Amino acid sequence: MKKLFAFMLCATMAGTMSFAQEFADFEDLGLAAESYWNGSDGTGSFTSGGYTFYNNFTDWGEYGTSWDGFAYSTMTSTTYATLDDQYNSCVGHGANGSQTYAVVYCNAYGKLPTVKRADGEPFKVYGFSVTNSAYAYTSMKEGDAYAKKFDSDDWFLLTITGYYLKDEVGTETFYLAANGEIVDDWKLVNLESMGTVDRLEFNLSSSDTGEWGMNTPAYFCIDNFNEPCTPDAIGEIKTTQETSIVYDLQGRRCSNKSGFQIRDGKVVKVSDR
Repeated sequence: MKKLFAFMLCATMAGTMSFAQEFADFEDLGLAAESYWNGSDGTGSFTSGGYTFYNNFTDWGEYGTSWDGFAYSTMTSTTYATLDDQYNSCVGHGANGSQTYAVVYCNAYGKLPTVKRADGEPFKVYGFSVTNSAYAYTSMKEGDAYAKKFDSDDWFLLTITGYYLKDEVGTETFYLAANGEIVDDWKLVNLESMGTVDRLEFNLSSSDTGEWGMNTPAYFCIDNFNEPCTPDAIGEIKTTQETSIVYDLQGRRCSNKSGFQIRDGKVVKVSDR
């Protein structure tokens, strides 16, 4: 009887440890080489490593299609010339040389890209690997028809917000570009300070913002979401630039209005002044 109890205890502990170590590397999605998934099947999400990544896809008929949220890709090209290249990363592969990675597009007028556990349960959050998409990287490096070429005063910021039972439990930020540097390799983002969450939301902001919103292409790439090894953000760009800029609730830059302000790399809500 003692042996049976010991076996059951070990099995339970092993199951718990296995559950805790689940992370999404996107390789389990079985995507063919040099291809991508952007939600055109209408499912609205995909699941990898026990986590669900949400997607919005719209067919506009004769006007084409659009998507936002999460897609995934095995594209190896690092160039951007047309929207056909929006699924390319600036690296050409996933983190640690893997084949598959996720591409994230933040639609300023839609829902923020969101991740939850597939079973709906809360989870301890560790972090993930991140890099620039080929689209955003090329735009910041060279400029394009809508966005400026970045100089030493420009910045491109990823903000991750954790929630538990509808309450915000923490916010972390990561500069994808700042001080004349643009991230061009996979970097680690540490989210451990958030503790336990039941969802994460992602958003982007940029110094290059105009009347109609952010000009920098609102794309980035992630891999190894919630990998159990503790990331320490090695190689993260540190910024000393003043980023006290106000946005309205639609993500458009404004001044002296209610909205969200970035202060010292943190997003905070502000009121009319």
